Amino acid sequence: MPEPARTGAMLSVRDLQSWYGESHILHGVNFEVAHGEVVTLLGRNGAGKTTTLKSIMGMVSQRKGSVKLDGKETIGLASNHIARLGIAICPEERGIFSSLDVEENLLLPPRVKAGGLSMEEIFELFPNLKERLHSQGTKLSGGEQQMLAIGRILRTGADLLLLDEPTEGLAPVIVQQIGRTIGALKKRGFTILLVEQNFRFAATVADRHYVMERGQVVDMIPNAELDANMQKLHEMLGV
Repeated sequence: MPEPARTGAMLSVRDLQSWYGESHILHGVNFEVAHGEVVTLLGRNGAGKTTTLKSIMGMVSQRKGSVKLDGKETIGLASNHIARLGIAICPEERGIFSSLDVEENLLLPPRVKAGGLSMEEIFELFPNLKERLHSQGTKLSGGEQQMLAIGRILRTGADLLLLDEPTEGLAPVIVQQIGRTIGALKKRGFTILLVEQNFRFAATVADRHYVMERGQVVDMIPNAELDANMQKLHEMLGV
C-alpha cells in the first residue's frame, strides 16, 4: 500500500513548456499537487490538459522548465525512468491490448516500486474485472475497459496517478463507480492528478481545480469555492 499522506508538494510543475514537433503547446504551466491530494485540470478541448500529463511523464518530443517529484527534478529523464520514480499514467485511449485477456492486461506493466495493489485488492475495487478475468480485453464494455486501465497501473507501485478523462463516454452509473474508486484510492494514500471535462464530476472527487487556457494555468479554485465560481467556470469552459 502507498505510504500515508505527507505534507508538502509531491508534484511541482514550474514554467513547463512543451512542443509536438514545431507546435508549441504548453506556454509556462505552473501548479503543484500535495501528497494525498486529488487535483483536477479543467479546460476546453485543446487547452493543453492531456499534453500536461504527457509532459510530466516525458512522453512529448520536446519539453523544458521544471517538473519535480518529491523535490527531484525529472525534466531531463526519459519516460521509463520517470515511471520508476512512482508515476503512472492512465491515458484517455486506455491502451487495452486486444490480444490479451483481462488477467494478462493486468499483469503486463512491470512493478516499479514496492506498494502496488495485489490482484485481490484490485478486484475489491473492480469486482467486474474478476468476473471477466479471461475475457479478451477489447470485448469488455467501455466502463470495464476503463476499470481495467486504472487497475493495471495500481499494480505497479506508483503512488502518483495521472488519469486522463476517466469518465469520458461512460454511463452515469459507471461514472459514479469511477468516482467511488478515486475516493477509495485517496483514502489509501494515492495522489491523483485528473484531467476532466466534466467539472460536475470533478467537484465530487477533487480537493482543488486548476483551470487551463491556451497552454497555461489561468486560475486555481479550491473545491469549497466551486459554487461561488460557477459563473466564471461556465465562461472559461464554454459550458
